[in-house]
Amino acid sequence: MQLIDLERKIKIILRKNLKKTSWKNIENKLQFFIVKNLDRGDYSTNLLFLLDKFAPNEKEIILEKINKKLKNHFKKIEIVNNYLNFHLSDYVLFKVLRNIFKKGEKHFYSYIGRKRKIIVEYVSANPTGPLHIGNIRGAVLGDTLANFLKILGFRVTKEYYVNDRGTQVEILVKSILANLGKIPEEENFYKGDYIKEIARDLKEKIENINDLKKIEEMACNYVLENYIKPSLKKLGTSFDNYFSEKSLYQDKNKLEKIIELYKKMFLIEEKDGALILKLTKIGEIKDEFLIRANGEPTYFFSDILYHYNKFFERKFKIGVNILGADHHDHIRRLKKALEVLKIKESQIKIITYQHVHLKKEEKILKMSKRKGVFVTIDDLLSVINPGVVRIMFLSMTPETTLNFDMEIAQKVSEENPFWYLQYAYARLNNILKRAEERGYKIPEKFDPQKLAKFYIKEEEIKNLIRILHQFKDLSIIIYRELKPNLYYDYLLNVAKEIHHFYEKRRIIQEEKIDRRDLFLVKTLRDVLGFFLKIVNIEPMEKI
Repeated sequence: MQLIDLERKIKIILRKNLKKTSWKNIENKLQFFIVKNLDRGDYSTNLLFLLDKFAPNEKEIILEKINKKLKNHFKKIEIVNNYLNFHLSDYVLFKVLRNIFKKGEKHFYSYIGRKRKIIVEYVSANPTGPLHIGNIRGAVLGDTLANFLKILGFRVTKEYYVNDRGTQVEILVKSILANLGKIPEEENFYKGDYIKEIARDLKEKIENINDLKKIEEMACNYVLENYIKPSLKKLGTSFDNYFSEKSLYQDKNKLEKIIELYKKMFLIEEKDGALILKLTKIGEIKDEFLIRANGEPTYFFSDILYHYNKFFERKFKIGVNILGADHHDHIRRLKKALEVLKIKESQIKIITYQHVHLKKEEKILKMSKRKGVFVTIDDLLSVINPGVVRIMFLSMTPETTLNFDMEIAQKVSEENPFWYLQYAYARLNNILKRAEERGYKIPEKFDPQKLAKFYIKEEEIKNLIRILHQFKDLSIIIYRELKPNLYYDYLLNVAKEIHHFYEKRRIIQEEKIDRRDLFLVKTLRDVLGFFLKIVNIEPMEKI
């Protein structure tokens, strides 16, 4: 019994036993939760508040039906502060434990994705210089979400969209040329040592090239291969595909086809050689240029083409975009433009995240790429373990500004969440190593039925299983709400229960070690290792 099953069963009961108007009033307001405090239960719902308001006369009947229908799944269903709380039965927990013993990490996979194609596009910083620490946030959110989507049974493509054309790339080339003394320096040119490095390394190649477009291509490729990809690799982020914005303009027929679709809806205005998409006709407060008077397509047109490519050419069912918060208005207008092309709003999932500030000794460092004042990923990873960076960047909801605390990040103690997690893994691994030193062979297999029956009687094991049971619920919530940061608290809760188990159960100190305990420890260690890899963190066998 998972949260999604409880939700489905209660909704069936409500549909069958409430008047249609009462059910409609309740349906969209009904919520189900994972309970944080295990003493209060495993699941909870606000159903009683809604029944009191919309169907008070049917409340007792509904409660009776719920108790009767779900009595085999829950040992206790109780009312706490008018919330209906559910305590999972020992039999449900027994089945979970048996399945984990039998399948290991495969137990945590599900198939709600039904192998549907989904693309997650993230980081996608302009190839105009090194990645700064703000880009880490998109990388960690994207990696974690993509890993959960795979666990849920989606066919996932991780993509980096390379903005290799347009104003920013032009400024990059001019900044390089100015550094080489070929054109005068201007205020808006990029600064920083990296411009000097690019100019030095490309000097001979661009010496006799007058075509700025060719220089743009060389400069973008240089930044991508020498700065962006190596930094992402150090961080532990990889992509299935790097998609070039320039490639969108290779097929002229496609461009004309899309413009024609908008013309048929009377949404195109031609003015002084420019093409304007009249979004104000479909409810927006601002129109958007598709092609400027100089014949250059805009970023907005590129985004339309890119999403057309995703959904119609590459046949993705869902597209997730992870973007900085300053894209909010752009996203809304883009969705409107895409609806005209029959791309549903429900197909486009958006995560927007706020800025990252580096905090050191109560001071916040302000960054500007153009002025050359920023902290690169490489700068940070030269002093902080990538795993520390990943877990701390996952700790906050994307909508909140993240202040990365350098003092906490540099501590090798349980105060640092990364080391708290690693200590839990290392402790379990240490039990196995010490058992081997005493001549015990770690069992590879055990009868899962007998083993689960033996351990389900023990309270500390039971609470640990209740936490592990939440993983599938959390996976679905992360997908529905697009909040991979929720995994941070969950990971720490798992580690907390493992630390409690380690301190309470003195396996190695016993005169004779129970081989069942060794198999349990091995299973827990492997599960925690699997959980860490979802955040692209490699578990440490010893600290």
